[in-house]
Amino acid sequence: MRISIIQSNYLPWKGYFDLIASSDLFVVYDSAQFTKNDWRNRNRIMTKEGPVWLSLPIATAGRSGQSIRDARLADTRRLQRHALTLDQTYGKLAGFQEIRAPLMTAFEQLRSCELLHDINVTLLRCLARCLGLSVEFIQDTDVPRESANPTQRIVDICTFFGATSYLTGPAGLSYLELERFMRRGIAVDVIEYDHYSEYPQRGFAPFMHGVSVVDLIANTSISVARRELRGRTHRVIRHKAPV
Repeated sequence: MRISIIQSNYLPWKGYFDLIASSDLFVVYDSAQFTKNDWRNRNRIMTKEGPVWLSLPIATAGRSGQSIRDARLADTRRLQRHALTLDQTYGKLAGFQEIRAPLMTAFEQLRSCELLHDINVTLLRCLARCLGLSVEFIQDTDVPRESANPTQRIVDICTFFGATSYLTGPAGLSYLELERFMRRGIAVDVIEYDHYSEYPQRGFAPFMHGVSVVDLIANTSISVARRELRGRTHRVIRHKAPV
């Protein structure tokens, strides 16, 4: 069984959903520390004028070191503005019409929500359902914490669920202690993101892969997006620990 473990992101790019689509179990790792100016509370969309950031303001005064799970919005009205921006930007595109109803319903359900974790997970589940991804979502807090070591924590989660392989993005190799996985007989698979296809992207800027998955769906269709995230256009490399 393959498992992926990652912090929740706000309206993530296609690579995030590629991890989900390529896993048997997906663990939301929101006990991790919230990091400013990161993907946890923001992402980009492509407009006629080029890429635009959609950022959720997070209350940080007196909350140094807070976890993603504890992070709260400083202004809940921003979320509804984002819903309106998405509708105005992509509303006339056929692909967006396929997901408009469930996506706008999810935003409406979050109208008074302050918790970043709840916002991210609600939107993640919504978009995953739209993409036909039936992977089970688990919270990392459901697993007893036995170690303060970041890599060991991931290994313990993998072991708890009986995973035989752990799937991570390329950045994972810069901080993971691979030998800890190997001692438990868990393979580390690294997904590569350099084989995605370009698509007819609305906007005047050069094509950009690093935007919300909403952009991919809106400019193409759910079926095209599903094919892109089903392991047919990327490679997964099985990485062995150094001898």
